[in-house]
Amino acid sequence: MKITGNTTGLKKSQKKKLKNLAKRRVVPFDIVSKSLADILVELAEELGRETGVFLDRKGKVVKIILGEPRKLSFPELEWSERGRLAGVRLVHAHPVPMLLQKDDLTNLVINRLDLSCVLFREDKSSPLKCQIAHSNPDNTPYKLDPVLFQKLDFNFITFIRDLEEDFAAEEKVRKVYKSNQAILVVIGENRKFIERRVSELKDLAYTAGVHVDDIMTQVRNMPDNNTLVGKGKLQEIILSAKMYDADILIFDPSLTPAQASSISQLTDLKIIDRTMLILDIFAQRAKSSEGKIQVELALLKYSLPHLVGKNTMMSRLEGGIGGRGPGETKLEVDRRRVKSRINRLEKRIDKISRQRSLRRKRRKQNQVPVVSVIGYTNAGKSTLLNMITGSDVLVEDRLFATLDPSNRRVRFPENIEIIMTDTVGFIEDLPPDLQKAFRATLEELDESDLLIHLVDISDPDYEHKQQTVENIISEMKLDDINIINVYNKVDKLDFIPPIEEGKFFISALNKETTIPLINKIKEIFNKYSYLDKQDLYL
Repeated sequence: MKITGNTTGLKKSQKKKLKNLAKRRVVPFDIVSKSLADILVELAEELGRETGVFLDRKGKVVKIILGEPRKLSFPELEWSERGRLAGVRLVHAHPVPMLLQKDDLTNLVINRLDLSCVLFREDKSSPLKCQIAHSNPDNTPYKLDPVLFQKLDFNFITFIRDLEEDFAAEEKVRKVYKSNQAILVVIGENRKFIERRVSELKDLAYTAGVHVDDIMTQVRNMPDNNTLVGKGKLQEIILSAKMYDADILIFDPSLTPAQASSISQLTDLKIIDRTMLILDIFAQRAKSSEGKIQVELALLKYSLPHLVGKNTMMSRLEGGIGGRGPGETKLEVDRRRVKSRINRLEKRIDKISRQRSLRRKRRKQNQVPVVSVIGYTNAGKSTLLNMITGSDVLVEDRLFATLDPSNRRVRFPENIEIIMTDTVGFIEDLPPDLQKAFRATLEELDESDLLIHLVDISDPDYEHKQQTVENIISEMKLDDINIINVYNKVDKLDFIPPIEEGKFFISALNKETTIPLINKIKEIFNKYSYLDKQDLYL
């Protein structure tokens, strides 16, 4: 039997002693025999390394492992997916007096071991001691107090039967989601930033139809180049995922291709980051043909650098890009076909841009001013559009409910006619590829005569989100267009905000509160009719 782990520097005689462990047998009702326990401890002390064996339920040694002085080199177990428990137990010895460590408990839960047992003694003349741990039905580790080996009273057959029954009973009453259970992972330089991003990531997950089982956070100045959070923290995250039976890890900030690849090498869980989650939401919610084209283009541009080796971030693309060509690896074929598809989609986007430009020209010739409602996602833009225009644009309490722009013509009694446009909501760190892909949609803003910046004032973080939108407006070079700041959802506040010059406080669900805003719009376009937008001033 091959020895797994750190065998560097071992003598032939030592290797032989280790291999002879495979000949040992343990009676089924014992965790480990006294003779096997003694030789494991002796080997650990002689080699100065943790030494262990995996035993199946018949008491047969199925794997021999060797680690470092204070850490076991845990192998990848082929049986880890066999039902609720693995059907094997780990028995290992420490070269120095040590109880079960965090790594031991992590490996116990991740690999669904029947139990983990550690053996040690204070010195060679001291009696042998042991400590046992097993998983609870909720997949949390449970440690028993250490005892003298000779006083160990433990019937393994009875224990494992009762534990399996507990797991089965728990499974019947536990609420199970068929799929899309996730652990959210957020890192940042301070707690305030992390809290804001956690809140938004939870909303994004909800919008995408993902159930959040747990949230893991980490304060750090610089992300780890390989795993974003560091290997130790990643192990903790994977353990949490196993505890909740989650199948997805969602990271914020977005992962580099190298980080996504490194994490994928350490777990079979689906790896998604904030950018991929937003792209997934857009892919679900795009209804028009041009919206679908824009989303596909963004997704392909984002996926291209991630097409390297094993990378579960791209699992949703498998089978959708193409097959294997003669003399080419699938990865090479994927890259070539993705690039070709990107080129075709970009040409179609350019065509859409030209068509929109023609429509805007006709509107200008017809002297119909355009008012665009902009704002952070879920600020209530579609609700406001419906209230003013009497239309029925989709309204949902989810992020990015509106992806495709909605244009509605409004004629006021004063013989003033305008076109109101509802645009896609903005969000902090909107993926650059998505910004580029939606350029045909956002070009509509450039031809607007007035922007209504809608802010959800009931959001505790509304000032930061307002600033985020203002920064995006500046980046898009829309500063020269007149803007009205409108604060929505005042009905959710415990107080009435004071009236301020140039600010409007409304509830888009209450038409009476929108009258001052409507009067302001009419005043602007009644006074100047439809002049060139550079002549319009508030």
